[in-house]
Amino acid sequence: MKNPNIAKIDSKGRILVPSHIRDILDAKEGTELLLVSDMEKSQVRMIPLSKEKTAALRLLIKDTPGSLARIASMLAEKHVNIITSESRTLVKGKLAEWNLIVDTSECGGDVKEIKKIKDMKFVETVELL
Repeated sequence: MKNPNIAKIDSKGRILVPSHIRDILDAKEGTELLLVSDMEKSQVRMIPLSKEKTAALRLLIKDTPGSLARIASMLAEKHVNIITSESRTLVKGKLAEWNLIVDTSECGGDVKEIKKIKDMKFVETVELL
């Protein structure tokens, strides 16, 4: 159910999130929020990141066709959901970087399972941020 609220931006650019919205999001003091903007609609989605339920990853992988898809499939098999990702080629045909924020709540929050990505032959490094 949508619950519209009006919030003001203060002189320092801060927004006060109403307490009932923080309760719904289970957002406490110090909770990090992922802000995802939709420029076409001039909207921003706010996703709370919980240290127990989310992880930030940086992967260095061989720049080959299908490597991202194979990693994404492995994550899906382990019930890890990708919240956001960004990839870029570092050396064309040789090396690429993939930065992800993932939801680990469906896999029991076990980041050891995620690190098994390193066992894939085209993955160079897995860094948990």
